Amino acid sequence: METLVEALWFFLPGFIANQCPGLMAKLNTPLRIPVSERWLGRNKTWDSYCVGACGGIATIYFQRLFPAIDRDLALIDYMRDDLAIVGILMGVGAILGDHIKSFFKRQMGIRPGESWWPFDQLDFVAGGLIVVTPYAGWIGWERTVLLAAIMLLVHPVGNWLGYKAGLRKVPW
Repeated sequence: METLVEALWFFLPGFIANQCPGLMAKLNTPLRIPVSERWLGRNKTWDSYCVGACGGIATIYFQRLFPAIDRDLALIDYMRDDLAIVGILMGVGAILGDHIKSFFKRQMGIRPGESWWPFDQLDFVAGGLIVVTPYAGWIGWERTVLLAAIMLLVHPVGNWLGYKAGLRKVPW
């Protein structure tokens, strides 16, 4: 159980970053332009990288406020000077994972908004971990597998709640 909590605590900035574009979708920001309608669809926009990075930074600095958790469950030092870089990498990686998955989804003929299980639930995890690992270190296979398994459960519940709250167009 401790290993799972360590993995979840470590990846919290990536999880929050992945939710940020959906929360920002209702705002008309200057960067709300598609990265590539042809390859990713019109809902994958440049502003998602900005809000993903900001969400990652905000979350990781929030984590710094809990030194007791930090000592017991931290896989990184939350007092490190380069903490913002870790948050940026985790946030941008989560968004990049989503965009790469969308590219393959379109190549397979799956329309925007259609469910593609389990990739819709794991894309941001893979992206966040791949991008942050060279900088912050590898969390190990056991934590990675536990994180993926729990996201298969948690991510759909979060999306359904966002849908019910009117923040998402689809419940998956």
